[in-house]
Amino acid sequence: MKPLDEAALMVESRPDPLAPRVATRTLRVDLLRPAGLALPERRRWADLSARAAPGNIFAADWFMEPALRHCGREWSLRLAVVREASGDWLGVLPVTLDASIGRWPVPSWQGWHAANQFIGTPLVRAGAERAFWQALFAHLDRHPGAAIGFFCDTMPLDDPAALALVSLCAEQQRAVHTCQNFTRPARVAGSTAGDPRQLRKLEKRLDGLEHKLAQAHGPVRLMVHARPQDCEPWLAAFLALESAGWKGRAASALACRTDTAALFREVIRLGHRDGTVRLASLSAGGNIVAMTSWLIAGGQGYGFKMAFDEAYRSFAPGRLLMRRVAALADVAGVQVFDTCTVPDAPHDPLWPDRRAFGSIAVAIGGDTRRALFGRLMRTCERWRVGRGG
Repeated sequence: MKPLDEAALMVESRPDPLAPRVATRTLRVDLLRPAGLALPERRRWADLSARAAPGNIFAADWFMEPALRHCGREWSLRLAVVREASGDWLGVLPVTLDASIGRWPVPSWQGWHAANQFIGTPLVRAGAERAFWQALFAHLDRHPGAAIGFFCDTMPLDDPAALALVSLCAEQQRAVHTCQNFTRPARVAGSTAGDPRQLRKLEKRLDGLEHKLAQAHGPVRLMVHARPQDCEPWLAAFLALESAGWKGRAASALACRTDTAALFREVIRLGHRDGTVRLASLSAGGNIVAMTSWLIAGGQGYGFKMAFDEAYRSFAPGRLLMRRVAALADVAGVQVFDTCTVPDAPHDPLWPDRRAFGSIAVAIGGDTRRALFGRLMRTCERWRVGRGG
């Protein structure tokens, strides 16, 4: 296989006469360097974020641009932009060239997102998901560089972007593999999932713990920090609280790394300013025992970061706070709340539904590349099944 090199990226993007059309306009694909993006392109990105389909707030420009700036170190990192003839962006996905998919030597273009972005779907104008993938794959077929496949990680399998990708591949008879499947707890409005008895049992336990907390340390109070002047004090207190706990001792707290701390601060400030980011803390006797942040946009909610004071661990302050967040999500009319917790997290009566995710690998290029991709992915699948994965 040809080694990955800079030349593989330096392909001039040209309009394709067979490219899909949206409102009779020809689409084209450009691979743009995120650093130093021209102001007109930044405006197009922001405009796309305002018109994009709901489902991945982490892909919005105000979240993705800081993530790329603070955490995107890969030399091959580009913004794969599908645009109309007018120049307007129809969709965008950060991509990199990688020599492998997981442990397997499958050179591929791969969707990029930072560790603290918990969904990997592209940012796409509502209703244009199919056109986005069709244009992107047509471009990668013509200009695959060193790659034989395309790989996108952590895609919700019920998301319109994921459904459009799989449907298009089936229509084009393009090999597609869904791997690394997992689920995580969620809350869906009107769902009948979950056992009411389990929830009543949990509520009784949490009522008892909150009563004991109040007896031992003073009145328990929820504070929702919605005022502009609340943001900076909340940020400082949260980073200090998280660093004081096990994450700080394990050097995995946000404040332990300059890049993650800077990304967190910037995203919280930007999102809090427009009401997308919600901040809350739980106190007992005036002392903060737990803090959390979550995001709400387009009728969907996303868990983000939480920390608690380990001196109060016997009262489960994090669970007491999460119970209130679940109630706030219901009041806000959130249709789907994705906890964004670790893959295959255990069942939680507070979040009784499950959201399914997969990592999707797709063949690109001509017949030879696609045949090689198929052989490698089938070998990978046999190995995974043999291991019981």
